[in-house]
Amino acid sequence: MNEHGLILQNAPHVRTSESLFTVMTDMIVAMAPLYLIAWFYYGPRALLLGLTGAATAWVLDLLGALACGRRMDLRDLSAVVTGLLIPLLMPASIPYYVVVTACVVAILAVKFPFGGTGNNLFNPAAVGFAFTAICWPELVFSYPAPMQELAVAGEVAAKTIVSPAHSLMRGAIPSLDLFDMILGNTAGPMGATNILVILACGLYLLVRRTIGWRTPLSFLLVVGMMAMAWPRSPFGTFDSVGWELCSGMLLFGAVFMMTEPVTSPKRDFAKLLYGATSGAVVMLFRYFGGFEDGFVFALILMNVFAPLFDRVCENILHQIRHGTLLPKKPAPGAENPPKERKKLPKPGLKKKTETEVGV
Repeated sequence: MNEHGLILQNAPHVRTSESLFTVMTDMIVAMAPLYLIAWFYYGPRALLLGLTGAATAWVLDLLGALACGRRMDLRDLSAVVTGLLIPLLMPASIPYYVVVTACVVAILAVKFPFGGTGNNLFNPAAVGFAFTAICWPELVFSYPAPMQELAVAGEVAAKTIVSPAHSLMRGAIPSLDLFDMILGNTAGPMGATNILVILACGLYLLVRRTIGWRTPLSFLLVVGMMAMAWPRSPFGTFDSVGWELCSGMLLFGAVFMMTEPVTSPKRDFAKLLYGATSGAVVMLFRYFGGFEDGFVFALILMNVFAPLFDRVCENILHQIRHGTLLPKKPAPGAENPPKERKKLPKPGLKKKTETEVGV
């Protein structure tokens, strides 16, 4: 108790041990199995790509902090998470310089111009990948067949196959069945093909409360409904939904990228609307876009409108609290209220004048 009689204690909003360090650590732990699976399918090159991305992003984050005159927080692992996310969106045969370029764009062009950690408007990993996809589409969307060990350094000479997302874009039936896709035995981004592992990682993050369920669930529901209503290949409804959900980086992005707290809405109802709208936009990019997988481009677009979802939901909640959301129904007979009758003086009474009262 101080001299004013106030009791000094910890703020009431500090209720858990969660921090930026623990959240980023959970993300790194959740991505570790994806790198192990990529190592199993493609060899140690997959691990070196992840280390290259993480080290490059961390060094760039340090240089950015020094350039801005800030003190580097060694417990801030957000740049490391960004550097680990980028290679998982790419094929295992991607050259190292493409990963480095994506990290440069993500950290120096997206993160620091908006104020650093916690202030970026766009998802850094999504913008970094989108930049390289536009510059080197033949490298970013060229996927090696699984179960072949790639060269660690130098030019990679590997057999490439068409990904299921590319087959869907062309209106063809993918050559693999859904069971192979669920197990990750298919071509695609090296961290986004094994559906079972991604689901297990998402469950871990949910249990740890690192991510929420509202945005991914509403996102996947809308994607499934649109795939059911407008299938892109001549097969049944069930197969259409399965192919759309398991192809490309859609499920990976729903778990690891759409749930980023900085670039997504904060209110619960806003998260549901954000996820549902993002699902519709992603499918429109898939139907009419020029790339086989337009998830990152749709995510960048939705990042712009994320604050708008919070503002709309805040206005709705404000009107609900004050009872102004719906117009009040007038009481019966209030439309034509009875006219007030003019009072008449009682007969026999006469108002006294000033002379009569002796003024």
